[in-house]
Amino acid sequence: MKIAILSVTSSGRELAPELKNILIEDPLVIQVDTFHKKVKHNLKETFSSYDYIVGIMATGIMIRSICPLLKSKTTDPGILVMDEKAEHVISLLSGHLGGANDLTLKIASLIGARAVITTSTDINQKIGIDTLASRYFWEIENPELIVDFNQSLLNGEKIGLFSNTCICYIFDNPKVGGSYYLLNKKKFRDHNSLPIKYNQIGAIISDKIIYMTPKKVVVGLGSRKGVTQYQVLQAIKDTLENLKLPLNRVDLIATGEMKSNEKGIIEAASYLAVPLKIVSFNELKSFKSSQCSTSPLVESKFGIKGVCEPSALIAAGEKSKLIIKKVARYKVTVAVAISN
Repeated sequence: MKIAILSVTSSGRELAPELKNILIEDPLVIQVDTFHKKVKHNLKETFSSYDYIVGIMATGIMIRSICPLLKSKTTDPGILVMDEKAEHVISLLSGHLGGANDLTLKIASLIGARAVITTSTDINQKIGIDTLASRYFWEIENPELIVDFNQSLLNGEKIGLFSNTCICYIFDNPKVGGSYYLLNKKKFRDHNSLPIKYNQIGAIISDKIIYMTPKKVVVGLGSRKGVTQYQVLQAIKDTLENLKLPLNRVDLIATGEMKSNEKGIIEAASYLAVPLKIVSFNELKSFKSSQCSTSPLVESKFGIKGVCEPSALIAAGEKSKLIIKKVARYKVTVAVAISN
């Protein structure tokens, strides 16, 4: 995630770099930048290019400043506000699809502040359909129905899910089973008159259906020579734990040409039953992205800046983005990207 921190007072200006230093340690945080004063100008510059904006300022200043920039809950960044004494962190906009609620809880936990969440599903211990989609990286195709579905959840109804591919992994989260269930084959056939594409997920309640398409989750790998299947799998599992994603949500494993014969990586991909994409040395060398870090060791040995991060991004496709930056575990480096 890319985070912009905006401040307006001298105390806020002092707090911003402290918060940045805490956040940048998180493997989910790819980039953090701080901005001071000129709120409307800085919001205009950051609104479309950052995933989250944290304003160390009064809520009134933020609300009045973002109004002209708002477009859609599916595209607006997560907006948070916190006071300059770091006592409260408030999720203000895009709490579910934009992830503002989760980041609010994370920041509050890191700095010992009180998180303020006001969305009905969250305060009633429900996982909204948009929260479910956001956490598992499903893109909602008809978001105008989100309000209806979440209201049904609040009324105590359960949402049925159907797909022509396995989505059982969502029930690793015990909260999901309280609000969702998988449609059995008979009920699925009853709704076959409604088209569903390959790898598409349908959520149904009464006569309404929300369609969702999972984004491609790609794990990029680098490693020391001779790593085992166990080391690779454990490194992937530990890394995905940062997102609370199960192993069977992975769609593809990618690594560089120089690791194409690494037995542990090949066996791990086989165990997970996902394709292994070998990214050519030339692709790695020519690939440029501000999302990628530089490994001095890899650069001195192979003449490229890294393996796991660019491999993940290349395999995930154009305009893909890192959701976990390079993490080193068990002599394995892991990065995770999602498709656009």
